[in-house]
Amino acid sequence: MDFRALEAAARASVAARDGRATERAPAASSPASAEAPAIDLAHLARQSDNDLALAEELLRLFDRQSAAMLRQLAEGAATRRRRADVAHSLRGSALAVGAWAAARAAQALEAALGRENGEESEIDQALATLAEAIGEARAAIARLGG
Repeated sequence: MDFRALEAAARASVAARDGRATERAPAASSPASAEAPAIDLAHLARQSDNDLALAEELLRLFDRQSAAMLRQLAEGAATRRRRADVAHSLRGSALAVGAWAAARAAQALEAALGRENGEESEIDQALATLAEAIGEARAAIARLGG
C-alpha cells in the first residue's frame, strides 16, 4: 500500500499530541465528496498508534469484512435480528477505521431492522445508503493501494 497520506496523518497526529502546530491531516476522500472523507486517516493513525503496518492491516480487514457483511445484509434470508447484529458489527468496524459515513449508515440500518413494525422500503433504503458508503470507503482504500 502507498501510505504517504497515512504517514502524513500519523505525523500530524503525533504533532497534535505533542502540542506542535502542523498542517491539517489528509483524508482519503471520494472525488464526489471532498468535504467528507470516506476514511479519516488521522483517526486511523490514532487508532493504530501511528503504526503504519497495523493501519494497513486494519484497512485490509475492513475492506474484506465490509464486503462480506454487506453481502450477508443484502441476502435478506437471515432474520431481522441477525441482520441487525451484522449491521452493528459493521458499524464497529467502520468506526475503527474512521469510515464515518459507513458507520452512520450501518447504525441507521440496524435501527430500521430493529423496529418491530419497520417498513421493508425503509430497510431497503438504509441498505442502499450503506452499500454506497461502503463502496466509497472501499474505493478510498483502493486509492491508497489496498
